[in-house]
Amino acid sequence: MDARIVSFLLGRMAFLEGAALFLAFGLAIFWADEHPLAFGVPAALSFVLWRVFSHLSKGHRHTIGVTDGAVFLFAAWLLNSLLGALPFFLTGELSAADSFFASVAAFTTTALLFTPTGLESSLGFWQIFQGWIGGMYFLCLLVTIMPQVGGCFGLTLSVQQGTNFSPLLRRMNAAAQKMALLYACLTLVALGLFLLAGESFLSSAVLALTSISTTGLDPRGLVLKGSGFTTELAAEAAMLLAGVNFLLWQRAAARRDVRALFADAELRIFLLVVFLGGAALACYLAVVGVHDVEHSLRMGFFHAISFATTTGFAAAPLASWPTFPHAVLLLLATLGSSVGAVGGGFKVMRLLVLVKMAKREILRTIHPRMIVNIKIDGKSVPHKLYGRILSFFFLYVVVLILATLGLALAHIDTLPAMGFAVGCLSGTGTVVTLLYGGKDFLLLPGWVKVFAGFLMILGRLEIFSFLILLRAGIDRLHRRQW
Repeated sequence: MDARIVSFLLGRMAFLEGAALFLAFGLAIFWADEHPLAFGVPAALSFVLWRVFSHLSKGHRHTIGVTDGAVFLFAAWLLNSLLGALPFFLTGELSAADSFFASVAAFTTTALLFTPTGLESSLGFWQIFQGWIGGMYFLCLLVTIMPQVGGCFGLTLSVQQGTNFSPLLRRMNAAAQKMALLYACLTLVALGLFLLAGESFLSSAVLALTSISTTGLDPRGLVLKGSGFTTELAAEAAMLLAGVNFLLWQRAAARRDVRALFADAELRIFLLVVFLGGAALACYLAVVGVHDVEHSLRMGFFHAISFATTTGFAAAPLASWPTFPHAVLLLLATLGSSVGAVGGGFKVMRLLVLVKMAKREILRTIHPRMIVNIKIDGKSVPHKLYGRILSFFFLYVVVLILATLGLALAHIDTLPAMGFAVGCLSGTGTVVTLLYGGKDFLLLPGWVKVFAGFLMILGRLEIFSFLILLRAGIDRLHRRQW
């Protein structure tokens, strides 16, 4: 591992974090909040870390290796989460464990929060802004560092092998800048949708930031309580924008043809899954009498989109719904949306490859001499990707089981513990509040909140990055022993 290149990249992340905290510091002064220094001190610390990392990175290489990328990914999420937790802790609103949990939940766009109501305006802004910049960080890392570490397990299949991911820093910078610009443009589109729906500028800004980033949090309760039909439609459109592979958005923008999006098999299947999930929810809610037919259609499709994109917006008291809708929403959140989208989950493309692999094995069992190639959008899937996706699926299930067992140590029942684990790994925080009341979070031990924070980071790293880091550490320990 080259510590200098890792220090260089961490220095950049510290600088961006300092800039975000400095913006919150300025708003705290403008709004005359009680604790502006709760943002000023972390901002200053971030800039100091930037200078320290820059000094340590002198003479760094201009390419990044697999181990370098794995170390950076884990360190970057941890560093941002710790710096982002300081405002909550310094104001005295939350304990150290709660502050860390809230910060990780925002940066990983999980929005699994249990913060008290009535926060200062600047803290409310920081929660929302953390989620938005966390989504931007993820997308920028998705097209730069993550392909070097784990190959993203099917990312290039969604763009017909049309994107080359380079380990050169110069090309990484260009890719990250394009992705950040696209992310900002889609946020502005979402803002326009909510303004057209009749929302105020403040509510529109909150909804735009939280829907495009798929955080789905609203710490001040400004929106989606008694919202109108037009606002629900705007939220559905914004969440679907975020559920599309952002590399497809780039390709559509380059061709100036939105129809290019629907040539993608993953997107078509994702929309089909959302439609079937929404129809199942709507029919069940109407048949059992939870809502009338019109309201069942509205709530069914709204929450199917919300959970399939792992946004987690809730426009109804989900805890009072029967068990079947809970199971549907849990499955949608576990699957997630497209590879290359902001949200979490297993991803539709990977499930599509697994289904085609199962179909191939059935055909080969019936016809042993048959040669069957797996194709996505007319392109053959490389053989090495089969094993990667199978391994990822196996590890995803194993981590989910272990996380459920770990959370059960805190005397959480099995189903709530599984919902907690799915909410952390997939980035859909509402799954947890759905099955395990948010008021009880404050009663959980501190180690559970730290453990849940680790699960959220693990979900963002897509597991393999952490395993590479763990393997590198074990190898280094063995070399020292010998």
